[in-house]
Amino acid sequence: MNRKVKLLVFAGDFRNHLDTATHYFLSELEKLTDLTVWHESGEIHTILARLEKPPDFIYHHEFGEKYSPIVTGLKSSGIPYAVQLHDLHHRISKRKEMLREEKVKHIFTVYRDAFQHWYKNFRDHMYWLPHHVNSGVFKDYGLPKEYDYLVMGAMSRRTYPLRNTIVERMKDKPGFVHHQHPGYRNIEDGEKGAFVREAYAKEINKAKVFLTGNSKYNYPLKKNFEVLACNTLLLAPPSDELTDLGFIPGVHYVPINEEDFEEKAEYYVTHEKEREEIARNGMNMVRERHSTKRRVQEFVDIIDQIIAEEQGRRGSGP
Repeated sequence: MNRKVKLLVFAGDFRNHLDTATHYFLSELEKLTDLTVWHESGEIHTILARLEKPPDFIYHHEFGEKYSPIVTGLKSSGIPYAVQLHDLHHRISKRKEMLREEKVKHIFTVYRDAFQHWYKNFRDHMYWLPHHVNSGVFKDYGLPKEYDYLVMGAMSRRTYPLRNTIVERMKDKPGFVHHQHPGYRNIEDGEKGAFVREAYAKEINKAKVFLTGNSKYNYPLKKNFEVLACNTLLLAPPSDELTDLGFIPGVHYVPINEEDFEEKAEYYVTHEKEREEIARNGMNMVRERHSTKRRVQEFVDIIDQIIAEEQGRRGSGP
């Protein structure tokens, strides 16, 4: 398309949130589209009446999730629309009902395999748009590698069993550091004990080895991307989806399980050349394939394609 798409996005306000990936995504999206971001709940026609100009496309981010506004009547707007599902395990039955009610034809998700498992009847409507990293924040800061082993992230025992096992076994090991999770909330820069945004990336960059798990849902979590982008060696469980994202075991990260994580962590802490080579490979791969800039361009390309197809169908008539 020669002109920028007029895009209306419904999303939570993540500018000061612990998880700023959505904010980074929207900031990049603003460069490529004529963007309006709407944070309030409401009925679609009421919202459209408050806009200066109607959008070409409507995108509802994190549809039916905690931080996203509730917007009704999308199917009656007469405007092409799509939704995104992030935490796929959240209210599965209810969200299936919402997707059917709104007759959603285009669904973006960050997790391919879990979507195809839980939302089998919606497979033909899926667009896989994986996690991404802001390369201006998650990068190699060149900081001294102060920590031998680092663990950061949510620690729900039910959701993250491997992370809990790692901390329990390694908490007394010299060189091991575990930063407690500050909670999913708005956090100002400089809050004591809360590593967010650049401070979070710098902590990762200080570690020789970063250990994590993929949760009980076996998601290829965003943390995998963030760690690699900061030129730190990632130790994490492998998965087919992670491999398809370009994370090759032994090349870009080190695969672990509940039995071998401690042995592998000790090995790579003491084998600097191998550790640095894998970490550097991982950083280069993520910066090339999974930057926010690239992911946003992929998103816009898909939106352009959907709009063109919708216009083609309307032009061809019944």
